[in-house]
Amino acid sequence: MVQVAAGSHAEPDDLPGLAHLLEHMLFMGSRQWPVPGSFPALVAQWGGRFNASTAPDATRFFFSVSPEGLQPCLAQLTDMLAAPLFAPEQVGQERQVIDAEFHTRLADDDIHAQAVLATQIHPEHPLSRFSAGNARSLDGDAELLAERLTQWHGIHYRAGSMALVLHGPQAPEQLQALAQASAEQLMAGRAPEPFALPLFASGQLPRLVQWQGPSSQAECLVLYPLSACDVHGAAVRWLCDWLNSAAPAGALGYLRDRGLLDELHATLRADAGGQALLRLELRSVDAEPGLLLAELDGWLQAMAIQDPAQWPQDARRTMAQTAFDLGPQGDMLVACRHYAERLLTLPAEQVLDLPGVALDVLSQTQWQQLVGQLTPANRLVLQRLPRLFGAERCAYTDTPWRALALQVAPAAVANLQGRAGPCLGPLPEAAEGLRWSTLLPGLRLTRFAPQAGGLRTRLAWCWPESEASRADRRWLQACWSLRSEALQQWGKQVGIELSWSLAPGQLVLDVMGPPALLPGFVRELLQQLQAPPAAAQLPLIERRSRRWMQQEQDALPAWRLLQTLEQERSLSAWRPRDPQLLWQHLCAQAQIVWLKPSRWPEAERSQIAKLLVNLCPALMQPFGWQCPMPPLAPRQLQVSEVSCKHTDRAQLLYLSAADDSLQEAACWRLLHHHLADPFFAELRTRQQLGYWVVARLHRRAGRAGLLLLVQSPDRSHRCIESAVDAFLQTSLQDLGALSAEHLQAQSAHLAQLLEQQRQHPQQRFEGLWEDCVWQRDDQLAAEQQALLQLTAAHWNAFVSRLPQSARWRLLSRQAGSD
Repeated sequence: MVQVAAGSHAEPDDLPGLAHLLEHMLFMGSRQWPVPGSFPALVAQWGGRFNASTAPDATRFFFSVSPEGLQPCLAQLTDMLAAPLFAPEQVGQERQVIDAEFHTRLADDDIHAQAVLATQIHPEHPLSRFSAGNARSLDGDAELLAERLTQWHGIHYRAGSMALVLHGPQAPEQLQALAQASAEQLMAGRAPEPFALPLFASGQLPRLVQWQGPSSQAECLVLYPLSACDVHGAAVRWLCDWLNSAAPAGALGYLRDRGLLDELHATLRADAGGQALLRLELRSVDAEPGLLLAELDGWLQAMAIQDPAQWPQDARRTMAQTAFDLGPQGDMLVACRHYAERLLTLPAEQVLDLPGVALDVLSQTQWQQLVGQLTPANRLVLQRLPRLFGAERCAYTDTPWRALALQVAPAAVANLQGRAGPCLGPLPEAAEGLRWSTLLPGLRLTRFAPQAGGLRTRLAWCWPESEASRADRRWLQACWSLRSEALQQWGKQVGIELSWSLAPGQLVLDVMGPPALLPGFVRELLQQLQAPPAAAQLPLIERRSRRWMQQEQDALPAWRLLQTLEQERSLSAWRPRDPQLLWQHLCAQAQIVWLKPSRWPEAERSQIAKLLVNLCPALMQPFGWQCPMPPLAPRQLQVSEVSCKHTDRAQLLYLSAADDSLQEAACWRLLHHHLADPFFAELRTRQQLGYWVVARLHRRAGRAGLLLLVQSPDRSHRCIESAVDAFLQTSLQDLGALSAEHLQAQSAHLAQLLEQQRQHPQQRFEGLWEDCVWQRDDQLAAEQQALLQLTAAHWNAFVSRLPQSARWRLLSRQAGSD
């Protein structure tokens, strides 16, 4: 992960989007690697992934590859950062890609919210500018634009203004040597520090701004500008915890109890000179903003007189120490991004302390200095409405908006006496349960020996096709996610991550965290799921479920096609009208697939067994789940149109394996290895069909296949289809001409990558899960052996069958269009 301390805020006023364009241009050739698109090819060679992004205050580049690929990929990325070419022809082409990306992003509410916020920000502050970039903002001669890119790059892309984070199994000395070699190739020195400019002009606040975005759902964003704010300090952490807490005394819990709020998400965005912007995303229950804000003010007034000395700060520090000792969990790229940000802003001794072990004790003075800024006179409210008439329009995005005076009635101080705050205590001990030796026939259990570090487990509740539709499972997900909300917030303090998701025929729970705490956490979570939802929670559960369904329908065309690819058979499931009966029905019919770490304490295992049987009595019946996705008809092309709300056209072509044999799976894996990068290079880089171009190995119902996906803002479906089909035809000719030596070398290389994948904790876990669901025995190892045994005769026979393989072409169609 490389982070450059310059983003859209550092752009010249006359070229909005220049930082974003430069990010793209770094992939279009450098001094030692002049061929455009060669970096994606190198990353693909080492079985990896990469990406880049431009933020207001930073530009980030990352890749993740096998250990052997770290040195060559870092060498090329360093050359890209140090010596990009900025060929005028490529600049002109990437400007069009930026424009395509901009038009795709117009389907996202975030770019519209940013445009509306810009109209209210102090005109001298960079947040007031358009920053995404498009053909209009970057208009002009390509050669002059290349010169401006060169100048801006020379100012900002310097070693002193960059952070590099490396993570791998190599010895620290090796990683340090790689980092040193990279730093020596970069321009020395530092970029100029940003100026501290006021966020809002005097007298600008308070204000209410109503606006209309692509989404049909209403939402409020409340913004408080802060000064003298330590964004990494104890006061900010406690404030966000109290605001986000669903506990009775937390802002979310307090406002929910009053029937005013469904969801609240508080975050802080740092700005220059100790300034910051506190963002409260509020999803209300159709309540008037004035009433909601008045109750929020009452809660803030009550919190302002709190004495932090009465809070369990020692307990919080103990929990932070537990998380710190465990280290970062999940995708390491997320942790690397946090480390890179902290490297550029904090002393070295504080960089690794993400949980906040070393934070000072919070004093009442520090607390009041922060909370005292959250006043009715010091806020901006952005209210998104489904419809807005008679409004002004934002430049570039054409977002409708209008500003109104914000008047809120004086609020009474909230009474928080007797209301519990965020839970920071230990988990209760496990009670007696069932003997784990009593195996449950409706539980498909796979145990695995965990590697060092954190533990991870996954449970999937699954139903017969006629017993639970996707809507039913989404409703239960809303119910259980609400019930587990407070425990989830507790888990974050000790390094436990919890997530719910839907899969075909399943409701999936993922939990990862410290080995000593994870079994008790899972047991406590299952304990909280035992009771049916209270009557007061049912409206919130229904609204949450409907909102998730609406988000699926509002998704970009490419996402809509991916959703449809996993579509289940259309069967009418019986659904009780009474929510309590629905909960009972779903729990009574569910069986479970569980990937479980071995060697859990007996007390925890027995209690978990008891809780599972109490919750899901069908576990006592033989396991009966089958994947509800219909197979594709062999040797046929199936075509489906998918309704979308956005104007971009997306097309997905899915090719499915003929059978489940290991030889077939190995051939499809090798096919993806050969086609993924050329597909991107041809359709995205050369033909510029659109911003979103991807070829991916994809298992559908456990069977291998390949998906080719393109989303374009301006090309027709016929154009996309022709380009994809022509690419496939040309590629198949090339694949059939592979020599036996080249095939053997590629197969051996891919088998080596699979072995490294089996050793990678996250990829190993996903492979184990696939084995658990589909009842296989180490599929990755078996495919690895199949690759090593693959002959030219097998490969040529596979290539010759590809034109007759089962295919599914999915096309987006804007709702209401011809």
